[in-house]
Amino acid sequence: MQKSIHNLLAAGLLSVGALSAVSSTSSAQSLDLYIGPDGRPELRDRDLDRRYYEDQYERPGCSERQALRHASRLGLRDPEIQTVTRRQIVIDGERRGRFVTVAFANRPGCPRLG
Repeated sequence: MQKSIHNLLAAGLLSVGALSAVSSTSSAQSLDLYIGPDGRPELRDRDLDRRYYEDQYERPGCSERQALRHASRLGLRDPEIQTVTRRQIVIDGERRGRFVTVAFANRPGCPRLG
């Protein structure tokens, strides 16, 4: 009787030890929060090259100046910005004596929409 109790306790201890080892290795994610003296996250050396840590970060996309430059390369004379939305930039101008409207996507590279 006493031997079976010892075997049962030994098996229980082994199973508890195995479960604790498995649960500690299975946690793949952790949360590290570093707050600097001014209440902002502390920057590490590997984070300095990321643009979103800069104060004056703007969403990458096509600026009005880039859209005007692309329109003039397409042959539009006196290009003017008609509309700027979050999806597109519309430019009006004159090409070969006709009034032309060109739309550019508000994405990096300013792809032409129409």
